Amino acid sequence: MQKLVTIYLDNGAYGKGKMIVGSYDDKHKLVEEHLQEYLSSGWSIISMTSFGGNSDGLSVRGWLAVVLNKK
Repeated sequence: MQKLVTIYLDNGAYGKGKMIVGSYDDKHKLVEEHLQEYLSSGWSIISMTSFGGNSDGLSVRGWLAVVLNKK
């Protein structure tokens, strides 16, 4: 069985309304933690691709498409 998971990434969403944020250290591993739920349930990653995205100054947005497999 396979599953497609898409994850939206937007560094502006991490800033809590601030124009310039020096560090996003407290937000690191959010994607890993999201995928960990699947990985702990026996799913494995068979491919990961980035797509889309843009940059309008300080904000960068994009997507990850992750294909998971479970036997």
